This record gives sequence, structure tokens and C-alpha cells, in this order.
Amino acid sequence: MRFISKRRLPAIIGLLAGTGLLVLAIPHTMASMLLALSTRRYEHISNPDTPDATLDDLDTTTRRAIDWVATSAAWTRIGYIELERAKRATTDREQTDHYLKADKAFTTALTISPMDTYTWARLTYTRLKTGGAADGTAVESLRMSLLTGPYERSLAVNQISYAIDLWPQLSENEKHDIEAKIRWIDTLEHRNLVSLAKKNVTTIRVTVGAMVTAPPNRFSRFIKDINKKN
Repeated sequence: MRFISKRRLPAIIGLLAGTGLLVLAIPHTMASMLLALSTRRYEHISNPDTPDATLDDLDTTTRRAIDWVATSAAWTRIGYIELERAKRATTDREQTDHYLKADKAFTTALTISPMDTYTWARLTYTRLKTGGAADGTAVESLRMSLLTGPYERSLAVNQISYAIDLWPQLSENEKHDIEAKIRWIDTLEHRNLVSLAKKNVTTIRVTVGAMVTAPPNRFSRFIKDINKKN
């Protein structure tokens, strides 16, 4: 019986360890590759000219990536695909079904990456579309979005919009925080905030109420702009 030389033993251990790491890396590599190869098509899912068949292909490819490794990015992609399908639905029942599937996908993504403020915001949106305002689940996800991303410029107007939809369920401190966010985002996304304010009577009331305590020149500008005709 031949014995392994002590000199060769570290090399053999290193080889075995390297092989093990390579095997472990294969699923992640395959999942990343599948997502990367479909990214260009995925970036155009909101284009009305993108055929339904492309959405189906993207769904299949993304689920193949999930079969290799379930990542938050992949499940979030499934959620956005379902949101696009909801926009294209021809019946209320079909639309609700896709919103519920999006809700499930975003929820799964958050179990993997619970600090993703954008996914919490998208989850809030889907819950507002599926009865979450009534059962309290929408305000729960909104709170998590605000907690994980209190100063996300590109998300702030949406967070404010959802908060106004859920205004009666917010605490007084939360309302004060949203009013402060309104005054803050007015300095960065004035045009988008004005568009939100014009949405309905409630959005006008809340945004104007928040802007009352802004500097006079900014308040005057805000009032002037929300009174402009589109």
C-alpha cells in the first residue's frame, strides 16, 4: 500500500478545496449568466411594442435562473414582469391575479434581501391594488420602504403618493415625516411633486398643507404651479 507523501498532502488538500469551490460557484455563474443574457430584453418590458411572447420568454428564463440560485434580483424581475402583465390584462380578475403573483414575487425577494427599499415600495403598490389598504398590509410595507430608504430621491414621490393613499392609517409622527419629505423633495423633484399634487383633492390638501411651512417663495411657486393648466 502506497502512502501519500507529506509534501504532497497540502497540494492535494488545496486541489480538493479548489474543486469544491468551483462546484459551488457553478450554480451562481449559471444564474447570473441567464439573467445577464436576458437583461436587454427585460429593460424594454414596459414598452407597449414588446410582445407578450417576450414577457413569457423572460419569465421562463428568469425562473430557470431561480432554479440554479434563488436571488432577490431574479424574484424582483419576476415581480416586474407580473406588473407589466397586470397592465395588459383585459379583465379585472386577470389583472388582480397578476398583481397577486407580483406580490408573491416581491415578498420572496424581500426574504432574501430585506433591506431593499425599492422592492418594499413595489410591494406597497401591489398591495394597494389587491386590498392591502383595508387589511393593513400596504401600510406595513410602506413603513418598511420609508425605514430602509428615507432619502431615496428617485423613490420619494412614489412613497409620498402611497402615504397619502394610506393617510388615515398613519400616526401623527408619520404624517409629520411625510410632510417633511414633501418639503424636501420639492427642492429636488418639484415638477413630479406638482404632478402628484394635481392627482386629486386629497393629494392637493396634503401637499399644500405640508408646503405651508416652506419658505414663502417656494410655497408661492408651488401654489402657482399646481394651478397651472396642463
